[in-house]
Amino acid sequence: MAFVTGRAQHPVWKALKTILFVLVILAVAGVYLYMNPEIWNKWVKGTPLAPAPAVTQMYKWRDASGQWQISDRPPDAGIKYEVLQFRSDTNVVPSLPIEEKGK
Repeated sequence: MAFVTGRAQHPVWKALKTILFVLVILAVAGVYLYMNPEIWNKWVKGTPLAPAPAVTQMYKWRDASGQWQISDRPPDAGIKYEVLQFRSDTNVVPSLPIEEKGK
């Protein structure tokens, strides 16, 4: 019967190899999820880890000729304007009315 001695069989060395293996697997998984964010977003949707939706802020006002103006910057001082906010997780296109069958 042959006995193997040395560093390769030491319990600390085995633990270090196991930890290194787990770290390499986690790094590969992290790079994969970084390169494919749609997978990560699908997994974390509805959890506290989900990214906050982006909010776009726009400004709406009437100019001197009565035309509506919409911009990402507010108008000059003294002009009344409305602030519009759009979230990236909402649909701003209204749906078409559904026709009932039999009519």
